Amino acid sequence: MEVNQLLYDPRDPICFYILSESAGRLYAFVQCIDRGMDLKAHYRARYWGEYSHDDPDGSIRLILTHGGKWPGLPLD
Repeated sequence: MEVNQLLYDPRDPICFYILSESAGRLYAFVQCIDRGMDLKAHYRARYWGEYSHDDPDGSIRLILTHGGKWPGLPLD
């Protein structure tokens, strides 16, 4: 799926999401590809927001459109 210059392709190993529940709500942390304004770039971009199992594609689309950014975290 593509939203503006952001591309989420579950077949690409760069793209994935992690679900987390807090205070009775479900959230997804999505990593996608930012293709830049010229659609030729290939940067990792990360956004988060509310997620629904009833509409996974719609949830990811909404997160890519209106979600908050989250930084890459160091691995142990």
